[in-house]
Amino acid sequence: MFGLRTVLPGARSLVASTKATPCNTFHTSTAVLAKARRSRKDIAIQTRKANLKKQEDKHREFEESTPDYIIGKETEFTRSLLQPQTLFQAPLASIKPPTTTDTESDSTSSSSSTSSSRSNFSFSASPLSSSIFSSSRAPLVVSTSEPSGYQHFLTNQEAELIFDKVPHIHLEELMNRSTLVSDKLQLPIEKQKAELVRRIIALENGNAKQIILENIRRAKEAFQRFEGDTGSPEVQAAIMTVRIQNLNNHVLNNKKDKHNYRRLRMLVHQRQTVLKYLKKSNPDRYHTCLDRLGLEPRAIEDEIVI
Repeated sequence: MFGLRTVLPGARSLVASTKATPCNTFHTSTAVLAKARRSRKDIAIQTRKANLKKQEDKHREFEESTPDYIIGKETEFTRSLLQPQTLFQAPLASIKPPTTTDTESDSTSSSSSTSSSRSNFSFSASPLSSSIFSSSRAPLVVSTSEPSGYQHFLTNQEAELIFDKVPHIHLEELMNRSTLVSDKLQLPIEKQKAELVRRIIALENGNAKQIILENIRRAKEAFQRFEGDTGSPEVQAAIMTVRIQNLNNHVLNNKKDKHNYRRLRMLVHQRQTVLKYLKKSNPDRYHTCLDRLGLEPRAIEDEIVI
């Protein structure tokens, strides 16, 4: 009988080899790649974060695509409107003094004519310019530049009649009254008179109110449905757009003018009301008017916050 401590031959080497073998060598890839199971609470939190991110992205896209409720997009009508800031910075060209050649050519004719009654009267448009009614009778060389418009609702046809045809008519009357009047000497003077009047009534020499009235006249002509139409929704919306743009430029330069800021908000809401009425009565005219004014439907149909 062998005792309990008896060891069979070769048992020690078997035990040693068993201890040297690591236990973690026996595994599969499934056990290594297995993920921890998420709870329902974690799944709900991640789902909520994803939904909030989508809502933020949609809100940002909506804000970026929000139209301008006041000005809108630039169109052919808005480009045709006059801006006081740019109009007053580009005055008409000044009157140039006569050259030496013009003075020498008219020296012989001026010596024969008697102009003692007009020798003391002079009008100078600039410090360097000579007199129109000077004794030398030298015509002034005028660098004409067409004005953007005329005050007091003067049309281009009326301006052409006054500034181009009236000098010739007045010259004929003077020649019929006296035989001493020469057309070569008197015609430049009459043209110079018309040129001075043209510069006085040009919009470049007017004020901001005259420019607004001119823009309103252009809005009526552009949107009227028939001659003398001043009450259709398109004309009312166009006139309000002119006033809105003028007030918007004023408010941007005068931040503390709360009175005009309130007027601006009232005009924007009034234009919205008029265009909503036009949409109910005639949708085709409504969309055509919005395209010409540069406004989007969202700027009229949504709630306006200014």
